[in-house]
Amino acid sequence: MLRKSLRGKILLFFGVVTTLLFLIGIILIQSQIANTNIPLTKDLNQQIITVKADELGGWVNKRVAELRILTETEALSSMDKMTYKPFMRRMDRLHKKDYESFAIVDLEGHAWVTNDTYIDISERPYFNEIQQSQKDYAISDPILSRSNEEPIIVIIHKIYSAEGKLMGYINGAIYLENFTKIAHDIRMYDGKAWLVDSTSNLFTTRGDLDKDWMNLLNLKSSDHLAVDTLKGNISNNKSGIQEIKTPYGQERMVVYAAIPYTNGWSLGIDYSKALMMEDTDTLIYTVFLLGIAVLIMQLFISLRFSKTITEPIVDLQRKMEIVETGNLDLPNESTREDEIGQLEKRFHQMILKIKDLKALFEQEQKEKREAELQILHAQVQPHFLYNTIDTIRWSVLEEETEQSVELLEALSTYYRIGLSQGAERITLEKEMDHIESYLQLLKARYEEELEYMVCYDETLLQCPVLKLILQPLVENAIIHGFRKKSKKPFLIQISIKKADKDLMIVVEDDGDAIDPIKLKEIQRCLKRQSKPGAEVGFGLYSTNKRIQLTFGHSYGVSFERVEEKTRVIMKHPILEG
Repeated sequence: MLRKSLRGKILLFFGVVTTLLFLIGIILIQSQIANTNIPLTKDLNQQIITVKADELGGWVNKRVAELRILTETEALSSMDKMTYKPFMRRMDRLHKKDYESFAIVDLEGHAWVTNDTYIDISERPYFNEIQQSQKDYAISDPILSRSNEEPIIVIIHKIYSAEGKLMGYINGAIYLENFTKIAHDIRMYDGKAWLVDSTSNLFTTRGDLDKDWMNLLNLKSSDHLAVDTLKGNISNNKSGIQEIKTPYGQERMVVYAAIPYTNGWSLGIDYSKALMMEDTDTLIYTVFLLGIAVLIMQLFISLRFSKTITEPIVDLQRKMEIVETGNLDLPNESTREDEIGQLEKRFHQMILKIKDLKALFEQEQKEKREAELQILHAQVQPHFLYNTIDTIRWSVLEEETEQSVELLEALSTYYRIGLSQGAERITLEKEMDHIESYLQLLKARYEEELEYMVCYDETLLQCPVLKLILQPLVENAIIHGFRKKSKKPFLIQISIKKADKDLMIVVEDDGDAIDPIKLKEIQRCLKRQSKPGAEVGFGLYSTNKRIQLTFGHSYGVSFERVEEKTRVIMKHPILEG
């Protein structure tokens, strides 16, 4: 069952990982195409339309240049009918390929056309435009020719005399189809190119008015914002790409560019967004099929691979079952040299270390419990309890009721916190209450002979600490400082502060400084954790050992001599909760 289960897990793992990698690959490829290929395609399409728009503008500019050359001839600059009529008829025959007709216009808008007809263009927009413009030419929007009803555009150019006086105008009428056929070869998916004039009329590359697009630009639907943006950009002679929806809900891409040298004309093309994405979808589908094939191949490889792993693991499992029964005496190690063999060797080494650690743990737990018992024993030492009760008795006899109550409360707090319902750790606030109760009882006993000062950071009061770690430090100061001090009173100072991530507890007294030789002996005893002698009290030794057994040898108690004073420093970690 183990073999089947493990093989199933291996197959499941490889299947899930391969599937996830496959899906991630699909997503990354699709994202890469969306973020790189599609923008590049759009940019390329925009460049094509821009180039074609520039080509159309160049074609218009060429016609303007041709008309400018004609205006500089003597036949036109004089505006003599006898001279310019035969000249323009000849020009009409020579340029029949590009121009539908020419016309000479006087300053009032009366025009003579090369087919010997006369028309009045004084009310036409392009004539009004060139009269008001500082430019030498103007281009009309598409109009219908009076001769054959075909759509044409008119380029009108000013005629000056040799002295620079405005004499009249020359018109060149061009079939719109001649203009639009330049864009006829633009092919983008299912799209067709179109032109839009300054009044938002659209024409296809055949020169026909595109009524479908007229409807599109006038539609009012949920996509009106995109359409309004498109219309605004085209009206402002801008270039760009816009995604819109047709009245039938089809998503299409519109690419447009302004045509230079025209009066607000633009060239554009629209095509299906779905067709643009077709190659992308095909690529993704191909990658998907390839991933399925790789997934099937991976599962087959996983079946063969899992078998080579599970067989030696089953043997190792049997040995682990022996250890589970508590028997740490295993049979001989495997002779395999591969990773499984190395794993079995490490397992044997681990069992040997477990044996050693088990013995060490039992020894440390024994020492830790001994130290805790010793600290609790110090709490209930008869000598301290007798002296305290005797002090309370005298306080009662002297009718100092308030002091007696305070001493009883201090004694109650001292033993209540000392027991703490068997808890190993208490808050620093309770530890401070315990040591202050202890000092209060000592103060009542020794009166003016003993003074104490406690300073601490209130933000640390809720930090958990080992129980009863301050009393041995104070008791050590009383034993080795107070009883040997000649002058009075004897001052004990306790300060607690934060140092990085640790608590630094310092107990200092103004008694005679410790002898340097004895200081080294104490430091050596605490560092090596050797059995205490006369130089180190058992309470201080037990406290140091409790801290190091719990938190490691980087914590504990140390002594130092500062300015002829003895200072005891306890390092305790700041714990969470």
